Amino acid sequence: MNENLQLINELFSKYKDSPELDTIHINRLLEILQACGRNPSQTDCNRRIQALEEDEKFELTFEDFLEILDEPWTSISNDRNALYKALIKFDHTKEGYIDIEQFREIMRTLGEPLSDDEIDDLIQLGLNDEVKKIDIERLLDQLLGNNI
Repeated sequence: MNENLQLINELFSKYKDSPELDTIHINRLLEILQACGRNPSQTDCNRRIQALEEDEKFELTFEDFLEILDEPWTSISNDRNALYKALIKFDHTKEGYIDIEQFREIMRTLGEPLSDDEIDDLIQLGLNDEVKKIDIERLLDQLLGNNI
């Protein structure tokens, strides 16, 4: 088993319903996908779970999970440059910052809406205390690391 496959198997094992079983419940699908470094939307994951339920498949084997992991919807890109370009459009002063209330509105209305708690977490990641605004570079560094 190659190193990457072994790592995925170890992660899968942590989410098993019990040590005796070699399956995970489909309701843990999003959680394990995220643990594997994927970032699918909740909506896409719910659709996939619904399809599994319609097929009366409520437990996933490791092989089942590997097949799902290869499906394109699980691999939403976290392209730093693309995210930067999207966020910088809301920097009206061209100083690298977004107003906190504007950021809240963006996160509530564009794309898949986030909860207030999720928005608060993002604000804390990007907050520049001195100017009381979201520092775009800091937010991206916190979310994705500082690799450009």
